[in-house]
Formats: sequence, C-alpha cells, structure tokens
Amino acid sequence: MEIICRNDYMALVRSILGRGEAVVLTGHRRAGKSCILELLAAELAADGNVIYIDMENPANADITTFRELSEQIKTSVCERQRNYVLIDEVQEVEEFEKALRYWVKQDGVDVMVTGSNAAMLSSDIASSFAGRYHRVHVSSLDYREFLKFYGLEDSDNAFSQYLRWGGLPFLYRIPMEDERTRTEYLGSIYDTIFVKDIVRRKNVRNVSLLDNLTRFVADNSGKIFSANSIAKYLKGSSLAVSANTVGEYMDALCDTYMIDRVKRYDIKGKSVFEQQDKYYFEDLGLRNYLCRDKRSLDIEKVLEGAVYLKLRRSGYDVYVGQLNGKEIDFVGRRGDEVIYVQVALQVTGEETYEREFGNLKMIMDNYPKYVVTMDPNVGLIHDSGIIACSAREFLLNH
Repeated sequence: MEIICRNDYMALVRSILGRGEAVVLTGHRRAGKSCILELLAAELAADGNVIYIDMENPANADITTFRELSEQIKTSVCERQRNYVLIDEVQEVEEFEKALRYWVKQDGVDVMVTGSNAAMLSSDIASSFAGRYHRVHVSSLDYREFLKFYGLEDSDNAFSQYLRWGGLPFLYRIPMEDERTRTEYLGSIYDTIFVKDIVRRKNVRNVSLLDNLTRFVADNSGKIFSANSIAKYLKGSSLAVSANTVGEYMDALCDTYMIDRVKRYDIKGKSVFEQQDKYYFEDLGLRNYLCRDKRSLDIEKVLEGAVYLKLRRSGYDVYVGQLNGKEIDFVGRRGDEVIYVQVALQVTGEETYEREFGNLKMIMDNYPKYVVTMDPNVGLIHDSGIIACSAREFLLNH
C-alpha cells in the first residue's frame, strides 16, 4: 500500500529547512515519524543529496557512537550539492548530539532526525544545540486524518471506530473486521515501547510493578493523582513501593511519549500547580488495549482523551483548570489565545447541566468556552457565550 502523506507535518518541516536548525521529529513509536522522514527523503532527492540513516536497520548496527555517526555522514556528503542528512531513531547512537551539533553548523547541510524518547531533548542536549533545533512532535492520527487514511465519511460508526482503535497509522492496513490482528498489533507496539524504551533504557528491575503502574494509568486516565496516592493504592494491592519509585517510573513512562502528564492550572492566579497531575495516552488504541479486559470501553474517559489529543494537535499547551475549587477539564493556551473546554457524554438533567456550564460561567473573561458532548443533537446552544457542540464536530473543526 502507498504511504499516505501527512501534509501539515510535511509543510512544517519544509518551512524550517535552510534556517540552520536541526529538525527533530519526536513522538512515540509507530506514530508515523519514519514515514514522514521517508516521504521527505523522496521529495528532497530532487533538490540535492539525501543521506538517509535508519538506526534500526541491522546494516547500521556498527554505528554506535557520535564519532562513527559523524564519519558515516562525512563519507556521504557531496560538496557540489545541498546535503540533507536524515537519521531515523537517532537516540540509538551514544552522544548523538555531538555529531548533530557539528553538522548543523555546516554550510549546505540540513539535518532532520527522529527520536522516540524524551531524553533526547533533555536540558543538557538542548543547551548543546544552543537553540539551533526545532522540535516537531508527531502524534497519532487525529479524527480528520483517521477518516482520510481509512477512506471514510464522518459518521457515528466511523467515530466509534476511531475512539476504539485510535490513530496508529499502520492499523489502516489491517481490515477493521480483523479485530484479533489489530489487537495483536497494538500489543506488539506496547511491548516494544515497554521493553525497549523503558525496561532496557532505564534498567528497570521491577518489571511487574512498571506494567501494573502502566495499566493503572490507562484505567485512570483523566483522573487527578500523585505519586503518593498511587503508592498508597499499590500498597493496598499488596505491591509495596515508595512514592519516589513511582515518580521515577511515571517519568520513564512519559519519556516514551506514550503518556502525557497534564498539569493543573490556577485560572484566577494564572499559575501552574506542581503536584497532583492528570495523565493521558497519546494514542487511544494503546490505552484501550491495556484496558481490554474491562467490561466496557469506558467511553467517557476515551472521549476526554480524544478532546485532549485534538487540543494538543492544534498546537495548544493543555492544562487542567482550577477555579474556586471547581475543575475545568481543559485550558488550552496557544500564544495569546486561550480556550476552555468541558467534556461530557451528555448534558441531560439540571445537575449535569450546572456542572458543565456552571463551571465555565465562573470564568470572567471573553475567551472561547465549549461544552463537548457525544449527543449528536446538541446543535449550537449558547449560554452566557458558552457553545455546546458534538464531539465529532469539535474534533473536525476546532
């Protein structure tokens, strides 16, 4: 099957080329980074000399240090052309940043790399680039892309399939009715992230604890908790562990880009709380795979996760809002823009209506405020400037 182009990412990378900055594509495994790099390589071949190094290709197993990486690039550079250096999964090379720092400074050379671990953008590495890199975070397919990949029209059924299977791009090659193979594929991606990006890279000793912790986060996505509260929960399940260990394991999970940590934001004081966060999976399918033994999909948690991913994909920094002891599901900040979003399966009954609309009414500013619901007949309801809209409409048009 052909590789489907993800035009927004391609356009963004093209706009950065030639500015003397390394382009760093980040994201969890199989989110589509390699395909974007392959498409760029094919496109750029018409404009210059493409040097493509796939660090997961056994043929490159002897490239383990920055010196070996730099030498490989050097032997492939063509002085008579513009050179495009593309390296897939660059974090496999020890101290790779030293090689990239040198080559990004060379005239006539553009550098693009992918990485599946947040450690590759630690403060030390970022400082070594002295600001000469641009991070592009590649997410799983959003709902609009999901429809494009599968050749579907927007419908209740298509939306249900998106919420169930998520947006790992390769899944579109597996027939929707082949649930067993699709589930096995999701399992293989989780196992790869779990073993290669966490257990081996972080030298995790208590593998069972880490697996239980990951499944706990999946089952409690969208809930506020801290390392202390998780440690107490695990202790009650006969898994005694310290809060420090839980904190370290949570950091390791977030470093894989599989799970996002979302901070709480004081809307009135305009400050970020440092304790008790929420966590969301960057792919709905991976989250659902870990909860597959549950009796139901827990659609409310999945819907909230889908709205979170949409806000992230739209370029917002996302927080959980706090105001006068009440919670706003999401506060999105993008430059000078702000958006407030409440998520509910349905807005029926006075209590539900007051909780979803009432919390937003307390916010005394004129930024957009939305209540997003699964009710397809919600239409556009205005209440004190608050807009209620269906989840499908919000994911497609906001």
